[in-house]
Amino acid sequence: MKAKKQPKKKISVFYFLILLVITSVILVIYINNIIAVNQLAVGNNALKEEIRKNMQGNDLLRAEAEQLTSFDRVKDIALVKYNLTYKDNAVDESNKIILKKSQLK
Repeated sequence: MKAKKQPKKKISVFYFLILLVITSVILVIYINNIIAVNQLAVGNNALKEEIRKNMQGNDLLRAEAEQLTSFDRVKDIALVKYNLTYKDNAVDESNKIILKKSQLK
């Protein structure tokens, strides 16, 4: 028995063009996705930078608020502006308040 040689199947031009179009569409979609991901990464980095700057600004404002409300600053302003003084022993021990247990309810 002789094996018959089968003739090579030729790919038609139509199928080749269809395959080429499908491949090009897939490549365009893939490249478009890569570009979109890169644009999102750039936007994400910009937002992270803005958040970092805002956090630095918040830290500076918080430090400034703590400095402005410190006891020494308030005491100096009260002394200069309103002529108020602070005494370390501001508690008047001669005027004690005594409560009975029944009054605490």
